[in-house]
Parts: sequence; C-alpha cells; structure tokens
Amino acid sequence: MANDNDSRCSFATPTVIINATEQCPRYLLQAISDIDRSVVTPKWLVDRLVQSGLRSHNFLVDVTNYVLMELGQPLHAFDADTIKGSIVVRLAKGQESFILLNEQTVTLTGDELVIADDEGVLALAGIMGGKRSSVTDSTTNIVLESAFFSPLAIAARARRFGLHTDASQRFERGVDFELPVLALARAVNLITNI
Repeated sequence: MANDNDSRCSFATPTVIINATEQCPRYLLQAISDIDRSVVTPKWLVDRLVQSGLRSHNFLVDVTNYVLMELGQPLHAFDADTIKGSIVVRLAKGQESFILLNEQTVTLTGDELVIADDEGVLALAGIMGGKRSSVTDSTTNIVLESAFFSPLAIAARARRFGLHTDASQRFERGVDFELPVLALARAVNLITNI
C-alpha cells in the first residue's frame, strides 16, 4: 500500500513490488516531503525515549523509535532522494553485498529478505537499513516503511551478521498483522504535526 493523498507529499511514493509475499504479506509506504529539519524533537518525546532506555538521535529517528516503544511496531525511514526507481521486497541474490547503517559491509547468501531499488539493496528487511538510503540531519524528503515480516523470514538472519536490533527481535517474535497500518498513521501524524 502506498498513499500519495497526504498534503505534505509533493512527490510520488515509489511503486512497490513484492516478490516475496510469503515472507512479507503486508508492506506499507508513505512519502513525506519538505520536512523542516530545524525542528528539534520535543522534550516530551525525548523524555519518553530516555525513560524507555533509548537516547535521542534526530527528529525523524526519534519518531520511529517512539512509535516502536509506544505500539511495538518497527518502522524504517528511507531518504526519498536516494531511492532509484521502484521499491522491491525480494530475497537477496547470492553474493550481493551492501553497507548497513552501522557501516558494516555484509555479503548476502540468498535466503535473506531485502528491500531494494533499481540500484540494489537498501535494507536487510526487519533487521537494519542500509547506509545509502539512510536519513541524515539534512534529509527533508522521506519514505516511511511499516511492514509485517514473517518471523521465519527474519529468524537467524540477524545473528548470522552479528546484529541484534530492536526490530529483528520484534519481528522474530511476531508482530500483530494489523499493527503496521496503525503505526504508520501514528508516525505520519507525529511528523506532520510536530
């Protein structure tokens, strides 16, 4: 599902192609443009993150972390200006490699679920995003992801690469199939209203 009806969206949400429906039966995207990055994370939101054991990063990351703590649904924000063509949810190709947000280069074996565009892998689905499409302090246009990834599609993949993220732990245990819709709406509301 992609929604271009939001008044803050001045560019089209990328087309989504799901080639791994068993591993990812629900995948939602929402584009949000012209985000004012001079806005700092409100104190109430920072306080709640700190009370949950998290530290504040930047406004966009803080909102996704807050919704994760509030509702239990992992979200991921891509820098929309770095996405080339369609978003494809697919299994990795053997020996495909990319750089993660933590600067670790991973070489995939072919059984990992990935989010990709026309130029290659953007994220290790349900585990960690890639450096190329990461949100920075200067990002003003994002594509926000909220999905249901099958626990079997995520299980053991994070450990294979020595990664233990909040997202992978939640997806491995299973999230509510209906939660991605609610969490995406909540995050969009926070970003556009703040």
